[in-house]
Amino acid sequence: MALFAGLVGGFFLSRQFPAPPVLPTHNATLDEPREGEVAKRAKLADKALRASLKAVSPEAAAPQVVSTEQREHAGQKYTVEILRLPPSDRQALHDRLVKELASFVPGAKLLRISPENWDISIDGLPTQRLHLPAEAPKPEEPKRAAGRLAIVIDDMGEDVGLARELAKLGVPVAFSIWPDSGNREDVLKIAKAAGREILIHLPMQPKGYPQVAPGPHALLTTMTAEQIQDAVHRSTKRVHGAIGLNNHMGSEFTESNLGMRAALSAMRDEGLFFLDSRTTAASVGVVEAKKLGIRAHQRDVFLDNELVVSAILKQLRKAEALARERGHAIAIGHPHKETVAALRQWLKEKDSSVQVVTVTSLSPQ
Repeated sequence: MALFAGLVGGFFLSRQFPAPPVLPTHNATLDEPREGEVAKRAKLADKALRASLKAVSPEAAAPQVVSTEQREHAGQKYTVEILRLPPSDRQALHDRLVKELASFVPGAKLLRISPENWDISIDGLPTQRLHLPAEAPKPEEPKRAAGRLAIVIDDMGEDVGLARELAKLGVPVAFSIWPDSGNREDVLKIAKAAGREILIHLPMQPKGYPQVAPGPHALLTTMTAEQIQDAVHRSTKRVHGAIGLNNHMGSEFTESNLGMRAALSAMRDEGLFFLDSRTTAASVGVVEAKKLGIRAHQRDVFLDNELVVSAILKQLRKAEALARERGHAIAIGHPHKETVAALRQWLKEKDSSVQVVTVTSLSPQ
């Protein structure tokens, strides 16, 4: 029996049985971080971002991953991504992404940390930092002019040197040229090269005529309508390229309804506007122009009745104040060296809110 027992014992001892499983000494599913709801919602937030970009800028490239960082919260793993976004409409992207996150990612918020940096957070945990391209600085809007002043220089066509000086002023001073001036062709070339508006400075009958002489080929109250119209047509051929006409003298003629009606009808045929120099308060020029449907303007300030620079500056400031107060004004000067000098000085000192403009840029009377 002892022998039998030994044999049996040896059999069991020599037989190989698998070792029993080692039971864990701790719970790995509880102690090790695992991917959970934050990570899942972070992936949804990434999809919402890409969908928003595609909706706003279909041709835009995908966001570029700059870096990633693994984080843990309440035993859950999640990834924080730093993303560089392609150029797009910033406000449109913001609005679209806010809607996408609200619809598909519970607990997600979009926060503007700065104009170029936005954060997507889920339950208060940042999951995506978005770097947006820096916006190009918006061009500064030009200061809106409070007043617009047109300046017309009469009696042009004789002094070529002063015409060149006036053309160099850098502002759109209009040239009003005598039809019978000796150097009108040279002055016309200067005006056209400088892009200046050209008017016809047409003599008209003054009070005190004939002792006060207006000059050759003047419009007179004794003329027939046909003679008046012929004189206007003649002037347009001599001052070619003119777009308007204003009167030289004319305190008698511009008070004549019949005379002005005839002259204005010829201006209408030639496509000219009328600038009333207002040598008389009783002028009917603008009234008759309106009846005929002709664009008309009228002078507000004479600049150089007194040929002294300080006096001309005073008149320029008067015109400037009127333009600022009313929104527009027209000043008339003459080709004198004192006028040019005053204009140069005034342009350096003038209120920047008052802009020197063309006559045609102003609203007609």
